[in-house]
Order: sequence, then structure tokens, then C-alpha cells
Amino acid sequence: IKIAAFTWIAAIAIVILAEVRWLQRLIPDALRNLARLVVLVGAIGVLTVSALFGSRIMLAYLAERPEPSEGVKLDLDLSSVDAALLSFYLSMHQDELNATPSDDPTPVTFVVEPGETAATVAARLEEEGLVVDGEVFRRFMTYHGLDTSLEAGTYTLRANMTMHEIAQALQHGGSNAVTVTIPEGWRLEQVAWLLEQQGLMRGDDFIAYARTAQYDYPWLADRPPGASLEGFLFPDTYELAKDATPADVVDLMLANFNVRAAPEIESRLGGRQIFDVKTGSYRPMTLYEVVILASIIEREAVLDEERPIIASVYYNRMDPAYVDETALRLSSDPTIQYAKGFDATTGSWWNPMQPGEGLTIDSPYNTFKIQGLPPGPICSPGLASILAVLEPADTTYLYFHAIGDGSHVFASTLEEHLQNQQQYGP
Repeated sequence: IKIAAFTWIAAIAIVILAEVRWLQRLIPDALRNLARLVVLVGAIGVLTVSALFGSRIMLAYLAERPEPSEGVKLDLDLSSVDAALLSFYLSMHQDELNATPSDDPTPVTFVVEPGETAATVAARLEEEGLVVDGEVFRRFMTYHGLDTSLEAGTYTLRANMTMHEIAQALQHGGSNAVTVTIPEGWRLEQVAWLLEQQGLMRGDDFIAYARTAQYDYPWLADRPPGASLEGFLFPDTYELAKDATPADVVDLMLANFNVRAAPEIESRLGGRQIFDVKTGSYRPMTLYEVVILASIIEREAVLDEERPIIASVYYNRMDPAYVDETALRLSSDPTIQYAKGFDATTGSWWNPMQPGEGLTIDSPYNTFKIQGLPPGPICSPGLASILAVLEPADTTYLYFHAIGDGSHVFASTLEEHLQNQQQYGP
């Protein structure tokens, strides 16, 4: 090593001296070229030794790092050269790996979309202020083999987490995570049942919290006093900690609504009018009323392309221009189903409406009796139903009838509707 180092230093000296004009004629060209070659080879050797030394440092660091880095699995599915280079790169960026963007402990909803690449996820994490350097995080995921195992879903992250903690939170199937999918159209009690089935908490505890908890999101301000969070528990796939509390789950679902639904509603709500049966005049529609109507559409529609048409039917039924036909009543079966609640004989929360129930069931949710919207949402609507309320089709339809394959036929008059019933069955 000493001889190699001495030779390299001598070669550097020759190269430098060869650049001095009056010495150039004393140093043959062959010697100058040989010296340059020795300098180049020596530089490559130094870089190689540094990389190998750096990889040993990084591997030792990864092996001995304390919590919260534990739990991020080491999966070196790379060539030894790639692994060494990545290890050296990460060893040079330990400050970024251990840094947090801020000290803010507020939970942030982060959604990984299906098919999204690690590079895109890393870039968005940086844009949203969750990692200090997206490129460093991308290479960190690649080094650990997490770039090929990202799972689509909704995750709870915080700006005071290190990259190690972020990677651990995004690692699907972690020892402390349970994947829970909340479908569109489920009511509060069904969500509670699923959480209990997953062993996360008592369903009654979740219901009690969701019915009484108070939050200061501006889009919740339209709710009447004492209203639950029905309709705002955004349906999605969530990664929940095994020790999650009702507050943790509700926090996450509301944060998701705040990211996914609230901006869509607020950007489209301006100018949307609804007929107020109490005042007998039109007024601006509230965000709460959007969610109420969207929840009814969610229970009625199966096909996304029909949601705006069904929305138009309900708007028309509340339009005084059609008061002779509709008496300003929505006459929606799902609202009767919501009012009836759970049926132990069927084991279902959504049981078919029986003849005459529109007249006999005494409930503020019985839209065969009341005019206008019911007092609150009947389920958690998906984004497609919310957008249908904000951008309904332009029709004169007052009736629709299911034909058995998930689709509906629509009619503008009662006569047409009765013909459809006769043709397609009750």
C-alpha cells in the first residue's frame, strides 16, 4: 500500500511539473502519459476503496440502528455493486435519513394510489412536507426492497417522522398494521361491526365516539346540533394500528374526507341551489346537504354513469315546478331502510321496503312523508355520488325503476313509470 501510495503521489507530481512550461522539454511525453495513467488508476482505486469502506459503515449502521428503524425489513435484492453504491450514497445522507421536516405531530392522510411508483410516492412525500428529500427516500426504499412492495391504501403519517419511520408506516403487512376496507354505502353501525370483527375495538365504543365527537373542520359546521359523523367517515382502504382507538380511526377517516372529498365539494358548490320547503324559496345548498343527498344516491345507484341521472330525479322531485306530481317528497326507499334499522331475522341493516311502509313508518327519515331532504346522511357516500350531486344530469325525469342488472329505466311521467314497472316487473 505504501509503495502504491508513493507511486501515485510521484505520478501526480510529474503531471503537475509537466504543466510548467520551462520543464516540459525535460520530461518526455511517454513519461507524462504514464504518469497521467497512474493518476487515473489511482483515483479509481481510491473511489473503490471509499465505496467499500462506506458500505461497511452503512451496513454496520443499519445493523445497529435503534428504534424506530427496527421493523423496516432489509431485503438486498440488488447486485453487490448496486447495493454497495446505494449503501455508500445513503451513508453520505445520514442527516437526511434521520431528519424530520418539522416537529408538527398532526396526523396527515397520505394515499398511495394503485400502480403508483416509488419515485412518484417519494416525490409526493417531499411535496407534502413529509420527508426532507424525496430522492434520498426513493433510494432508501430501493435499498430496502420497499420500492417493489408498496401497497395502495391510505396511511397516517406525520411531519415529525424520520424516513425510517415513514418507510415502516408504508410497509404493507407490518406487525402492527391491519388493512381495513370500508365500502361505499355503509352506515356507521356497519363500520363499527367491521372494526370489531377485525379485533381492533368494541363496535359500541366506536359508535359512541362517532355520535358524540366534536371536530373543528369548517365543512362540519353545517351539521345541526347533536348530529353524528354519519356520512363523513370516508370509504376507503386504511392501514390501522392494532392498538388503534375509536378516536384514531375517526381522525383518519375525517382527515381522508378533508383531502379527498371536501376540496371537490367546495370547488363546485358555488351557485348550486336547492329549494327550501320551509321558506318556499331557493337558496344556496350547504355542504351538509350535498352529503345527505349523495348518501341517498349511493344507496340507489349501482352504475357510476347513472348517478348524475338519479341526482337529477331527486332535484326534480324537490322542484316546485313538479309539486303536483311529487309534493316535494323524495320518496326514496333507502331512507325507509335506514329508518327501519337492523333486522335480526335477515342479519342486515338494509332490508327491502315492504308495501305500505311509506305510510306507516314514523321517522324523520321517511321521505315518503316528509318534504325535502332527511335530517342527515344515511351512509358514507363515495366520491362518484358526491360529484353527481354537484354535477347532476339535465333531465325532466321524476321516476326510475330497477331492472335487475344494476341499471334503471327512467320516466318523466307516472304513466311511463307504470309502463316500465309492467314491462320489467315490480
